[in-house]
Amino acid sequence: MTSSRAPIPSAGHGLHRYRTLYRLWRNEREEPEPFYRLLAAEAVADLARRHGPLRDTVVADLGCGPGYYTDAFRDEGALVIAVDGDFGELLLAGTAPDDALLADAGRLPLPDASVDGVFCSNLLEHARDPSAVIAEMARVLRPGGWGYLSWTNWYSPWGGHDMTPYHYLGPRWGPRLYERRHGPPRKNRYGEALFAVHIGPTLALFDERPDLEVEVVEPRYWPWARAIMRVPGLREVASWNCVVRFTRAGVEPSGGSRPESPELRRFEHTWAELETVEGWLAPSQARRLWDRASALEAPATIVEIGSYRGRSASVLARAAAPGVEVVAIDPHAGNDRGPQQWVGTEDEGQSDHDAFWANLGRLGVADRVRHVRRFSQDAHDAVTAPIDLLYVDGAHGYRPALDDLRRWGGRVAPGGTMLVHDSFSSVGVTLALLRTMVGGRHFRYVGRSRSMAEYRRVDLSATARVANGARQLAELGWFARNLVIKAATVAHLPGVARLLGHHDGPWPY
Repeated sequence: MTSSRAPIPSAGHGLHRYRTLYRLWRNEREEPEPFYRLLAAEAVADLARRHGPLRDTVVADLGCGPGYYTDAFRDEGALVIAVDGDFGELLLAGTAPDDALLADAGRLPLPDASVDGVFCSNLLEHARDPSAVIAEMARVLRPGGWGYLSWTNWYSPWGGHDMTPYHYLGPRWGPRLYERRHGPPRKNRYGEALFAVHIGPTLALFDERPDLEVEVVEPRYWPWARAIMRVPGLREVASWNCVVRFTRAGVEPSGGSRPESPELRRFEHTWAELETVEGWLAPSQARRLWDRASALEAPATIVEIGSYRGRSASVLARAAAPGVEVVAIDPHAGNDRGPQQWVGTEDEGQSDHDAFWANLGRLGVADRVRHVRRFSQDAHDAVTAPIDLLYVDGAHGYRPALDDLRRWGGRVAPGGTMLVHDSFSSVGVTLALLRTMVGGRHFRYVGRSRSMAEYRRVDLSATARVANGARQLAELGWFARNLVIKAATVAHLPGVARLLGHHDGPWPY
């Protein structure tokens, strides 16, 4: 650690803060310390406000460099594990931070669940495998702990670092043209120490991890403009630096030991067994189903509309407490079997039916599920009790989706939950939601996991209805993104889909 530090300038607030940040950033190459000391002081103070006093907490500072953030955390009394994979970066201020570890952030030499907070600033764009860094952040973080990930996204104004603005030509041609005209950059040569990391694909990595719960995504330097982070494409350009704040799922027990919660372990074990079951249910969506089902106490009723081969039914049955009834409604008629599979054959339907029971049997929940092999509009008499949890993933056309939302949704008990798959993704389902939920009086929009929207049955006042409708209308930007991805997929333009954050299969769900 350096023996003397540059004084931390007062940033102030409002326009004065932005002028100060810009002035210090302009001089960052010649005088990096004032700029980074100010960012570090602001970041650590903000984390203390959000998560409570940092004194005696264990914090991992990944990509610590010369230790600006490490020093700020230690000034607050935190016990900091400083980590960097480049010895030269550790020595930028003269000497390395005290007790710093030279290690790859994608393979940390730390035990599982060993830190209270994990901080990673401006490292991700320099990592060959961002998914490995995020996985390691999750692994070392204790249940209930906080995470902070910040990086310069590729298409932001400074995404190319020294190569800016050539990076706007893309990661393939931009670096080539820059080097042809100017030679290799001073540092961070593309493909060696700099990589194109986009916001959409990075958020998708979080979405695939049921053990991480994203709290907020915002532009680092103007967090008040976080609404732009909900608009694919725009956020890649308008956010100079992206911040993802998250927590590790699970609750730490008392007594000093830090194992994951038994409920989280049960879910992760179930999901590992279900990964080979065909279906369109992402891990984050399965976790939302699991959490809502496991919260119910007997007697209660869970109804699923659209089971396909049993992925979601198995999650619900494994999560539900004894005495909670799980009813799966699916005609297994060969229709609406998945993306672009609206019409099928009797044989395909029977194959789905056989696979459904085989999968439930393999997971040991065949006796926990009552299957109703009928179309949902013909199965109302099969369920007589009020519904505590309704999961709608039936036919995706506008008319059948509208019927499910109105007739089955109307049977959800006060305080109950309705989850709707392919919301703001499927045109038919989205139109049905706009018709029934945006101005509706009886369901409050809670949020979504990818395309699984959650609603709670409550009576809304006129003012609450306006706010509730606005929250749902705000999802239309994401809906438009999904339509573009589908069009690009049909047109065999995978690059367009990847730019919008879709990288995990042929169809967004």
